[in-house]
Amino acid sequence: MNTISSSGCDTSKRPPATPSESVHLAIATVPMQPWEQPYDPAAALKHGTIFPSLNLPFYVTGGDL
Repeated sequence: MNTISSSGCDTSKRPPATPSESVHLAIATVPMQPWEQPYDPAAALKHGTIFPSLNLPFYVTGGDL
C-alpha cells in the first residue's frame, strides 16, 4: 500500500480524521445581548437587522451614506 499522497505527504503518521470523544472541535463564546426595542419591520429590512445595536454598516469604499 502506498502511503505517500499526491502532495508528497506521508499519510501513515497522521491521526484519523474522525473526531473522538477526547477531541473538542470548537468552543463558542457568545456574549449576552441585552434586550432593546427592535426596529419596525420596514426599518429592520432596510438595515438588515431588527436590533439597533447590531446595525453595523459595512462600507466598501469607506464612505458614509
